[in-house]
This record gives sequence, C-alpha cells and structure tokens, in this order.
Amino acid sequence: MIGIALFTLIIALLGAGAGYLLYQLLTNFQPGSNKINQDLERMRSEIDPWVGELVPWTQQEMELLSHHRVNQELKKGIAPTAKGVLTSIYNEPMMAYSYKRYVSPNRNALLLVRTSNHEWVYRIRDKKVEVMIDRQVVGDIREDGRFYHRKSNQLLAQIQRGEDELILPVLVGEREVGSLSVPEAPSKIYDRAFQLLAPMTEEEEALFLSLSAYELIQKELPLRKKK
Repeated sequence: MIGIALFTLIIALLGAGAGYLLYQLLTNFQPGSNKINQDLERMRSEIDPWVGELVPWTQQEMELLSHHRVNQELKKGIAPTAKGVLTSIYNEPMMAYSYKRYVSPNRNALLLVRTSNHEWVYRIRDKKVEVMIDRQVVGDIREDGRFYHRKSNQLLAQIQRGEDELILPVLVGEREVGSLSVPEAPSKIYDRAFQLLAPMTEEEEALFLSLSAYELIQKELPLRKKK
C-alpha cells in the first residue's frame, strides 16, 4: 500500500510540474498587449526599491556611469528573466533594469530601464525594437541599428559602427554628442561607459540614452540571436 501511495504522489507531482510548464509555455508564447502590460507593471514593481536608491541623474553624473553591475539576478527557464543595477565609477547605483524573454525561436522580449528621472521600455522583436520614453511610444530601433521616429520616419539617433567596436560614436540627428565604450566583460569593470563631447538638451539626452542604454544593457541579456 505504501508503494502504491508513493507512486501516486510521484505521478501527481510530475503532473503538476508538467501543468506548470505547459502554463508557462502558453502564457509566454506570442503574448498580447494585456500580457505585455501586466509583465511591465510587475517589472516596475520589482525594481522600484532600487529606483528609490538611484543617485539623482544629471549630465555631470551621466559621465560617471560605468559598466559595473550589482544586484544581478538571472532566472533561466522557458521565459528567462534578468534584472540588475549599473553603477557609477564610484559604485553608486545609477541605472536599474528588468528584462523578460518570451517563448519564440527568434527575438521576442521586453526590457525596462530606469534612471532617477526617466524610464525607457524596449519591446524587442526580430525586425525592430519599439522604444517608449516615459510611457510614450517614440520610435523604433531598426535592423540597421538606427533609431527612427515612429510617425515621421525621421532619423533620431544612431550609433556609428566601424572597425573599432570598443569605442562607438553616438549621433543625435546629425550631431555627434558622445561615444560609448564597449569592453569585453562589462559587468566586471568600473570603466566609464560614456564620453560626452557636447552639452545636450533634455530631449537630446533622452535620445542618446535610448540607444546607449540599450546597447550597454543588452550585452549580458539572454537574447536570442537574429537569424
């Protein structure tokens, strides 16, 4: 009798596990707008304690942002998630992020990035990355890596890539406003992430960070590669 009871318990546990996996698969495959919004609110709540500890963001502070990460969490599985905080060169928390990948053979994910005063949301798909700034859809980062306005199709910003992939010039409109450094092991060093070349308006800074923050953070995320 004990053997039958134990066998029944094992089968029930396996069934529950299979049911959970099936639920995860179904709810994270081709998510609709309601699912995306629910996940986004959950991600906001998860990193909200970190956001409250971020240093006040200014252009002077922005030049101190490093590649070093703290509070990193990576959960594997059917729908991997990740979160963490980028610090300054003095180990001060400056930028928090949360990420979730959905079930797909290609790129299908959601990334949330916060500073003390602004929020970026990236809806990552194979052909483009939709960018929201402070909860407003602004444009798309397309396959060529350039950031275009959603309605006017105007080129807003771009990262110039060449033979030197460790220093990447960043242009807002047609003006080079700074550069981004891309070391091989970003989570382990305190090197500066940005070198600013000219003062920026608040709008220009938001566009600069739209590309630069995504470039910095996605390096260590479990993204599926483009085919």
